[in-house]
Amino acid sequence: MNLRLAAAAALAASLASSGCGYVGFGKPMSEEEIVLRSQIRSYYEDVAQAFAGGNADALASLYDETIAEPMTRAQIHDWAQKFFREHGPAQFKVEDLDIESIGHVSAVLTLTYRVDTRNGDGSFSGVERDHLLKHGRRWYVSSWEKLPARRGR
Repeated sequence: MNLRLAAAAALAASLASSGCGYVGFGKPMSEEEIVLRSQIRSYYEDVAQAFAGGNADALASLYDETIAEPMTRAQIHDWAQKFFREHGPAQFKVEDLDIESIGHVSAVLTLTYRVDTRNGDGSFSGVERDHLLKHGRRWYVSSWEKLPARRGR
């Protein structure tokens, strides 16, 4: 019995430190949900790579072609070009990721993040609700909305 308790504690600690969001012990996650959550985390790793490379094209490509709220894909690309021209590559870090709903082709989540530039001048952070769509094997943000900063985090 102690081995099961130790394994459960190790799993809970691992999930809590990974920032993957709420874990409900009342209903275990299915393999399918674990895969979908992993794909969502992988999407944000792609965002981090685009920021680290200072690559406006790569960053804009992570947004759905039809995105209009709060910016279009072209506006995102223009913003990213200006940002990277002024500040160079940056570090994007997910501080918290709470998945509110997830399915085969869509997901809604609350993301707490920060972007740090080399000199700190253009650094910023925020909390937003992201709506993602899946086309083929890739996830894309289809819209997002800024949320108030969370207290105590």
